Amino acid sequence: MAKSSRADVAARAAEMRATQARKERQQKQMIAAAVAVVVVIIAVAVGIVVANNNSGGGGQPAASDTAFVPKLTSVPASAFDAAGAPTEANAVPQKVQGGEVLKVDGKPRLIYVGAEFCPYCASERWAMVAALSRFGTFEGLKPTRSAVNDGNIPTVTFTDMKYTSDYVKFDAWETSDREHKPLQTLPADVEALFKKYNPQGGIPWTFYGTHEMSGSGIPLEPLLAHTGDNGWNEIVGQMQTGTGDVGKSINANANMISAQVCELTGGQPANVCTSPGVTAAAALVQK
Repeated sequence: MAKSSRADVAARAAEMRATQARKERQQKQMIAAAVAVVVVIIAVAVGIVVANNNSGGGGQPAASDTAFVPKLTSVPASAFDAAGAPTEANAVPQKVQGGEVLKVDGKPRLIYVGAEFCPYCASERWAMVAALSRFGTFEGLKPTRSAVNDGNIPTVTFTDMKYTSDYVKFDAWETSDREHKPLQTLPADVEALFKKYNPQGGIPWTFYGTHEMSGSGIPLEPLLAHTGDNGWNEIVGQMQTGTGDVGKSINANANMISAQVCELTGGQPANVCTSPGVTAAAALVQK
């Protein structure tokens, strides 16, 4: 009996150890499964955050979302006049020593070099489009934003645009896309001018032949309040009156651009070049 009892005890002990081992394996499997679920949840959450960050709280629009463009290209003269001349010192193009008017088909040439990721390019395009729409017509303007880590500022891109005018020739290049990938290559003559007059390579760079503008005269901080999905309409809405936290500065810079173009065109068209807003900005043009 003693032997039998010891054997029984040993058997029960072995069974208990086996049962405990099974429980431990099951617990480990359950823990592993729970960890896997947590990992999946975290991965999904990270994916959502990344997706939201890529849109900066405001999504990247479809290229077809251009309902705001007609308002951008038809800002009322009264709105430009309400804005007057820019107050930022860096909004005034600098005179180029030895520079001369560039002409294509008898029209003065205006050159712009920028990149889609660039926040200052994003701000400057608002004024550039508004100003040059007073001298001609844009086609193919599409919405985009500056890079996510560069403000995610709503703007338009010049990548596929066409511009026609009886007064001025406007050529623009976007050298990189929103993700900093190469986009458009500067032709040899433009690259030579870019390196000669802008050796630091700063963008945006606007070249009038006689004057140049490196950077933007439009403060970025107010634009950061308009990075939601409706940002384009909010900005254009303020430009329609020439007031608000961004409307005045954008339109004032557009007046400066217009005044500089009027210097190239000999004051044509007269209704633009003699308008109060452009006249006020013209007083700042470097002679």
